[in-house]
Amino acid sequence: MKKFLLPLLAVVAISFSAAAQTTPPQKGDHPRRSPQEMAGHQAKRLSKELSLSADQSAKVEQIMAARAQEMQALRADASARPTREQMQANRAKYDDQLKQVLTPDQFAKYTTLAANRRHHGHGMQDGKLKAKDGKIKVKANSTAS
Repeated sequence: MKKFLLPLLAVVAISFSAAAQTTPPQKGDHPRRSPQEMAGHQAKRLSKELSLSADQSAKVEQIMAARAQEMQALRADASARPTREQMQANRAKYDDQLKQVLTPDQFAKYTTLAANRRHHGHGMQDGKLKAKDGKIKVKANSTAS
C-alpha cells in the first residue's frame, strides 16, 4: 500500500504545481486588427491627444481608413514591395489631408507626436543604444579579455 500511495501523491503534487504555472499573455498575443479597426483606434487616440471635435474626428478616421487600405494594397503585391519613395509619397499625401482637417496648432502637435512615435522602438540595436537625438551610444562590454 505504501508503494502505491507515495507515487500517487507525487503525481498529484506535480499536476497541481503544473496547473499553477499559468503565464500571463505575452505582448504579441492579441489578434491582428483589420485596417479599418486600426484606423478607428488611431483616430480615437488622436482625438484624445489633439482634442478633436466630433466632425474632425470623423474626417480623420476616414482619412486613416483610406490610407490603411492604400498601404494594404501596396503590401499585398508580394512581387513588388513598396519602395521608400512610394511610402514617403503616401505619407506626404496623408499629412496634406490631415493638414486640411486640423488647425495649425493641432497639426503642429500631431507632427511632434508622430516624430516621437517614429523613434519609438529604435532603442537597442546590435549592442548599440540609439538615443532620441539620433546619436548612437555604444554599449560597453563588461567582459575583460
